[in-house]
Amino acid sequence: MADKDPGSYVMGNTSEEADRLGMQASLYDRHTEYLLRTAGLKEGMHVLDVGCGTGEVSLCAARIVGPSGRVLGVDREPGVLARARDNAAASPFENIAFEQGDLADLDTSGSFDAVVGRLILIHLDDPIGTVKALTGLVRRGGVVTFQDFNISRTRAVPDVPLVTRSVEWICAALREGGRDPDMGERLAHVLRLSGLSDPRVAVAVPTGGPDSAAVTLIAESARSLLPVMERGGITTAEEADLDTLRARMSRACTEVQATVYVPELVAAWAELD
Repeated sequence: MADKDPGSYVMGNTSEEADRLGMQASLYDRHTEYLLRTAGLKEGMHVLDVGCGTGEVSLCAARIVGPSGRVLGVDREPGVLARARDNAAASPFENIAFEQGDLADLDTSGSFDAVVGRLILIHLDDPIGTVKALTGLVRRGGVVTFQDFNISRTRAVPDVPLVTRSVEWICAALREGGRDPDMGERLAHVLRLSGLSDPRVAVAVPTGGPDSAAVTLIAESARSLLPVMERGGITTAEEADLDTLRARMSRACTEVQATVYVPELVAAWAELD
């Protein structure tokens, strides 16, 4: 999900969570690119992707800026950066580089046309301070943009109680871990408090049917958060029955021919005066 303090990332650092993140990235790929373009990324830009993880957002940015642009992805985790480099090597893009390091260690003032970050601010204890620091890396006239989720908006239409209950577990677990499940709706506020004027907002929402990746994402998110759920008394392994949760949700959605809306992906952005 992002560049994060391992102690603050409540969803764990397991191989299963890494697989879940890969599936999530695939589900949101087109939506991420749409929001980056809407925020003002364009051909020829030099872009910094903070908390780049395995590089999916970096690849989106590289597609937008083209061969005349450049993308630098930064993350503190060497394991995810290795996967990011593999992903980039398997892509047609040659305009991407990755570096390991903390955001606080970056010393490239005014070097970028845009700073982007997807699903990073939700995992930071001081998102305002982070945005302030990153703004200093952007040239005048450049763009600062972040994307994050509104997880409580996840739902099935018509309503499927098991989906609703699973989303409630996920949101409660994130709050138990000190994280805001609806960071997306706070992004514009964070940008304003960071000194950026007139931030704008756009939203994109993937959907799926009863047997889609949308259902899988909900079930696997609950799986990643089970330790937090149990510690917080939110639910138990027996009640959640995670090994059958996806199949049960799929059956329930099939019964009413539901459409599943996964978390809204919100982008907020501002141009530097």
